[in-house]
Amino acid sequence: MKTETAGQVTATKAEIIALLRSFVNQRPGLDFVNYGEIKSYRSELRGITRQRADALQLLRAVELRESISAQDLIEAFPRAFAGRLELTESKGKPALFCCAGQYYATEYRAAVCAVLASVLWHWVRVGCMPKGRLVHNSETGDTFERYGPKDLRAGDYIRDFFKREFGRGIASRWFN
Repeated sequence: MKTETAGQVTATKAEIIALLRSFVNQRPGLDFVNYGEIKSYRSELRGITRQRADALQLLRAVELRESISAQDLIEAFPRAFAGRLELTESKGKPALFCCAGQYYATEYRAAVCAVLASVLWHWVRVGCMPKGRLVHNSETGDTFERYGPKDLRAGDYIRDFFKREFGRGIASRWFN
């Protein structure tokens, strides 16, 4: 099923997933001249490689969840990574455009991770949260909801969910 937004981008979930996978798998294009020494160059390369692994794992998680639609993906682009990763059309086909803030090689995979984390966060928040229990704080007068057996606030519950789902590393990098 094709999905459209106000920007007139038409794409299926499979097309967007394929586009993101291709985008993540492109070479970063690091230039050794920008580093001056091998140690800092390799350190940057390790971080970029970690972002690729994270992006592919998050992408697979989005791909496997049938309840995440193309529209959910399309809506996540403007709200994640300051909207710098855009889903556009080029020659009638969906395309990605990334506006780097500092250095494209270190940001394009992070932008994909941020978009995918935003989709997954919204998916959990809207569709996977248990029914909350109202709690009243007598000191402040606030009433709020707590979730799960640990009585966590909504954000903490979601962060805990992703820590169990992806491990501490991905959870701390993309869901914190």
